[in-house]
Amino acid sequence: MGVRSRSTAGGAQFGLSISSAVVSLTVPKAAMCAELYVRGNSIVFTRDGTAPTSTAGIQADVGDIIVLNSRDECDKFKGIRVSADATVDVEYWTDVSG
Repeated sequence: MGVRSRSTAGGAQFGLSISSAVVSLTVPKAAMCAELYVRGNSIVFTRDGTAPTSTAGIQADVGDIIVLNSRDECDKFKGIRVSADATVDVEYWTDVSG
């Protein structure tokens, strides 16, 4: 298996606030995947376009990294806070590394 390189797709969202309202990503046109770093407070998220709630979805805690492996996952990502407003940093990439 060869090593693929990846390049930033630009449009990073640093300090994206995740509150009690469901949040989607603003995905740059060139992005094919993304990584989200949970910086402050826990979130619950989905990758399939369904709306998460504070108790339904996948929980990510401070320090966790969420990997979105396709454009479809990026477009359908939705997040909501667990109890207090949270912050995530999002970087977009043109390809999955590996």
